Amino acid sequence: MTYRQFKKWCNERACDGMWSAATVSVCIKTCHTVDRAPFWKREREWQRLNEEQGIVEKFVEPTNKKIDQLLKREKE
Repeated sequence: MTYRQFKKWCNERACDGMWSAATVSVCIKTCHTVDRAPFWKREREWQRLNEEQGIVEKFVEPTNKKIDQLLKREKE
């Protein structure tokens, strides 16, 4: 996942409200940290943060799984 995709994912979660308080905090802190870097270094900063903190593995993927489960339940 690129930084641009992560930002888009965070914005989508903000619009649909399907995220936890922890995910909100991680999105805000991550975007704030990455956006402080010069624009040509942002992708590298995002990759560094993601490797250190496991943002995609710990927050994005579990949130997406929960959303899929909720949507399947609503269809039934």
